[in-house]
Amino acid sequence: MKRSLHILADFYDCEGHPQYFTHKSGVRAKALASIRRAGLSIVASRFHKFSRNHDGEGGITGVVIVAESHFTIHTWPERRFVNLDVFFCNYTQNNTRKARAVFREFRKIYQPQRMKQREVWRD
Repeated sequence: MKRSLHILADFYDCEGHPQYFTHKSGVRAKALASIRRAGLSIVASRFHKFSRNHDGEGGITGVVIVAESHFTIHTWPERRFVNLDVFFCNYTQNNTRKARAVFREFRKIYQPQRMKQREVWRD
């Protein structure tokens, strides 16, 4: 088995469209489309919209289970912050480019002004 790329990222001071922080259907559609475009096999997905908080609308937590592993996203609209986790294992084929492509697409959507990104190579 080849080592697999696991991308963990925090997006700060995001300037992307506000709908991608608070509209569950929009975030879900973007995630599923991006993963399908990458050529991965979606098994299931679950997205949850949190109720209003004291600063306005609540954020979203979403997970997409793929045959190759998973994608998760958490948004905090009041902080313009996003947490992203992209892991597609390389058991049967090299999915490194696919993981990077999905990550790049979400970086473009949220347009972080500052970012912490960690790449972990897993066995």
